[in-house]
Amino acid sequence: MRVDPAAAAVHRSFQHLIEEDSPDLHTVTSMDGVFRFVSPASFPLFGWEPDYLVGRHQDGFIHPDDAAVVHQSRHGALLDQLGSVTTVYRFRCASGGYRWAEAVATLVDADGEKLLVSAVRDIGERRKTELALERQATTDVLTGAANRALFMDRLQQALHRLERKEGFVAVLFLDLDRFKLINDTVGHLIGDAVLMKMADRLRRFLRPQDTLARWGGDEFAVVVEDLAAPEKATALGARIIEAGRVPFVIGKERFICTTSVGIAVTQNPEHSAEGLLQESDMALYRAKDRGRDRAEVFDEELRTQAVGRLGTERMLRRAIDEDRLRVNYQPIIDLRTSQTVAAEALVRVWDAEQRRLIAAESFIGVAEETGILAGIDDWVLSQTIDQAKIWRGLFDETGFTDIAINLTARHLADAGFAQTVLDELAEHEVPTEMLQIELTERVLMEASNSALTELKILRGAGVKVGLDDFGTGYSSLSYLRVFPLDFVKIDRSFIQKLALGVTERAIVRSIIDLSHALEMRVVAEGVEAQAQADELIELGCDRAQGRLFASPGPPAVIEERVLAGKSQPGLMAPE
Repeated sequence: MRVDPAAAAVHRSFQHLIEEDSPDLHTVTSMDGVFRFVSPASFPLFGWEPDYLVGRHQDGFIHPDDAAVVHQSRHGALLDQLGSVTTVYRFRCASGGYRWAEAVATLVDADGEKLLVSAVRDIGERRKTELALERQATTDVLTGAANRALFMDRLQQALHRLERKEGFVAVLFLDLDRFKLINDTVGHLIGDAVLMKMADRLRRFLRPQDTLARWGGDEFAVVVEDLAAPEKATALGARIIEAGRVPFVIGKERFICTTSVGIAVTQNPEHSAEGLLQESDMALYRAKDRGRDRAEVFDEELRTQAVGRLGTERMLRRAIDEDRLRVNYQPIIDLRTSQTVAAEALVRVWDAEQRRLIAAESFIGVAEETGILAGIDDWVLSQTIDQAKIWRGLFDETGFTDIAINLTARHLADAGFAQTVLDELAEHEVPTEMLQIELTERVLMEASNSALTELKILRGAGVKVGLDDFGTGYSSLSYLRVFPLDFVKIDRSFIQKLALGVTERAIVRSIIDLSHALEMRVVAEGVEAQAQADELIELGCDRAQGRLFASPGPPAVIEERVLAGKSQPGLMAPE
């Protein structure tokens, strides 16, 4: 075994550190990394004869990705301060592969020369376990893609690299259109198989430096860096769209699950990771609004909307802090008797500067995106039930039966929502039959099985459940028989065109006839003209609301109409 004189002196002085029969490898290296002594354990551990390593540079046996760490351990300040340092790296074996090693290097002085005495042990099994735990913490178990935490870390790193090199970084945010229908019709196992196949398809389009993440449910996100031009991200989005159009074959089943994609691109290293992700999310929503199965790019139009959303968010938070939320009520008329028989609760914000009420349409989307909606929802529910208690005593024997609130996806996601509502009704001594809950097609169609269970609990207790804005989403008349509903509200867009053509009239008639066949009441929204009301009466519609009768207002509007038995002049009940 070759040992140079300086190393031999170290060998004699630190014999307790360099046991030649130890299972660990012991080495002595110069400060520039040349092996001066190598113990016999180098052969069983890594396949190298000690004499082969002595005189060769350590860096030639270190994995390239770990070279910087090893170099820093030889020359770092920590070694000077503590006299020893521990380093984990991959050491090249004589077979050509690498094994994980942990080295504890001690700085010693041998006849005036500084040398490093290292004890090196194989930690392959330990490292395998550590890497498995790291993968569990940073990857999605189902698809093997990155999880949110790893995705955001990679995105931040990609943005930082823009400081050193020119180019573009893009985020593509995507989800599978109507994926919920697969889970609902053939089960989650098939749905999971579709997600895994989609992840495999996406990987085929990506380069090693790109990152694919499963964001949650049927949503995926991709970080793409080193782009020469923004158009490269658009081209990738187009390829992803095409991939979604290819049928997924699972056993004997074939599914087409198209994809919507939102794209955001930047070359600014100061662009925040959260901001870029939010921009791609906004682009994704525009892709959905424009028909799905398409890609949209974040642009100045969306940027302007984002600025507006920020202003709306600030306005909402101030309004809540300053107690400027209001609940208005719009009368619902029985078309057979012309009497006010119900009211819909509608949240508003009082604008103190302009001295006017701001309708929910102007802020409800922002409230949902920012999480503010949860507090607003709870407040509106409480106010509505308080009002129902007052009206229960005031409207006795007047024919007024219902007060309605709009249900959001956030409500349905709460496993205890149904019981919360029932408890609050009981506390205020309000009969469950007096409360109506309205939800949109989108909320209903995307509801989970547990959310539908909440609806069934409420309906079973006597609360009426109805479908709001029917006709604006992607459901069909056939879905009316699937869900537990008591009434349907025809969207105003159909009512406004009711007198314009045969087609619109036929659609409204179909909705009314099918709803009645399924023992559901029908309410028409947005009635603004007497001709519309006359048509609805002829078609057999049960109830209506709109400016023809009254605009939303404070509780006094409802009280005046109900107590006076007020009917709309000119409105004729059927004979």
